[in-house]
Parts: sequence; structure tokens; C-alpha cells
Amino acid sequence: MVKFIDILLEGRYTPKKSLKKTYNTYSCYFVVKFLKSVNRTQAIERIRGIKTVTVVDVKTEAGLEALNKKSDKYDYEPVFIKFVTNKDPEKHLDDIVYAMVKSDKNKDIDNILGVVAAKPRVETLTKLD
Repeated sequence: MVKFIDILLEGRYTPKKSLKKTYNTYSCYFVVKFLKSVNRTQAIERIRGIKTVTVVDVKTEAGLEALNKKSDKYDYEPVFIKFVTNKDPEKHLDDIVYAMVKSDKNKDIDNILGVVAAKPRVETLTKLD
């Protein structure tokens, strides 16, 4: 039902624009370098705690298993990550790496203990929607 006051003020009234943003779900594989001395399960749980990350799954890869046997300090694991974003997904991958490896008290980001380095495999980035 249209109100009389709405009819009178129609010329001066500008409707508000919707702030609705479209979020998309993406997935990507990361190669993550873990310290062997730190519990890897706890590090994976902390990766799940990154703001836009929804799913984290550790996979195995034969090439990295051979590299892990040679190293006595580090483990390299392929990690499958699903995340939600409304930005450019390739730029968002950098944000996820930053949240895993770096520490920034101003942005309330603590680095994840046990994660030394992380590199996304951009060729595996896929949109899931």
C-alpha cells in the first residue's frame, strides 16, 4: 500500500542502494612448509581459523614425501583450502598466505606456530559456485 506522505515526498526522496555483495567460493592447493618439531594437527586447526577459510584438508604427494624423508627439520605438505571472498581470488590468496606466515598486531593477525612458509599453486585455483 502506498502512503500519501510517500507520494508527496517522491520527488525529493532518493532510494538507498543495496549493499548486497556477491561472495564466491574458491578452492586452491597450497604447499605448506611445517616444522617437524611442532604438532602439525594444531597448525592445521589454526589455518582453519583464518577469517575467510572454510575447509582445510591435508593431502599426500609422492614427490613431497621423498623431500620430507631427506629433511630432518621441515615437512612439506600439500594443503587443500576452500575459501569465500568477494575480492579478486588471486589477491585473496596472498591474504591467506600473509595470515599463515606473517604477524601483524594492528590487524589482529598472529602467525601460525609451525608454519614456516606457504605458497599457493595458482594453477589449481577453481571457482566452486
